[in-house]
Amino acid sequence: MPSLICSSRYTIDSQILRKAAQQLGWETLRLDGKRIPDWFDPPDNDFAFFYTAPHVFDIGKQLNRKMLGCNPDWAVNLPQELLRRELRQTTLADALANIQDHFVKHAVSKAFPAAVYNQQSLADATSSIHPSSLVHIGEPVNWTHEYRCFVANRKVMTVSPYVYDGVIVTDYDSFPTVPDSEISTVRAFAESVLEHPNVDCPDAFVLDVGKIAGRGWAVVECNECWASGIYACDPAIVLQTLLCGNADSATMQSSTWDFAQHYSLACPGITE
Repeated sequence: MPSLICSSRYTIDSQILRKAAQQLGWETLRLDGKRIPDWFDPPDNDFAFFYTAPHVFDIGKQLNRKMLGCNPDWAVNLPQELLRRELRQTTLADALANIQDHFVKHAVSKAFPAAVYNQQSLADATSSIHPSSLVHIGEPVNWTHEYRCFVANRKVMTVSPYVYDGVIVTDYDSFPTVPDSEISTVRAFAESVLEHPNVDCPDAFVLDVGKIAGRGWAVVECNECWASGIYACDPAIVLQTLLCGNADSATMQSSTWDFAQHYSLACPGITE
């Protein structure tokens, strides 16, 4: 029987996932602190985490698990037919010296809001962030629709809109009604990304895709499945994806998708 381990952040997503896990008969644990309690006796070694970095790395280490996720430059190295826009990775220091009305986001974290910035507004937004931090710089585009896809073993497991007709979904009780034909289109495009011969990926992650006005369907970004909002995705299927989002430290054969290493590279100086 698997175990779901949640952080102390009492979010709607964590409540939904914990309820789904309990209905499936899973063990559930919501941590209040940084240590796995001595009394916790998991029934087996199948763990699903719903936790944010960097705290999750220490929790995983206590259970001999490594968290999986895409490397910082995964999105920027995608073939152009999957991006449909200019996108590159650089340091925050370089971005501060060279941007002018560009879209900028942190390469792996939510350290500052992803938005269109000029030099001054970016400096204001990132005043407390290390200049060697990795960021993505892109041309501003108009995303009309955006969808979250939970992926496991290169298969789209469950899908939900999170931006529709340019409006961000904020109320979990009033998701937009999306035609089945569009969901099929989203799945087909996401699967084309996962099947592309020049695209590699971890066993589980979140692939966000969307429609750019005047250009078509494209990859928005990648995220860690164990730290991403689920929106209207099927929580039971999300839980199955989370089981694939970590690996046994003793048997993990490659560090390619070791997200702790990627986070350390992209977020210098961040330990809490």
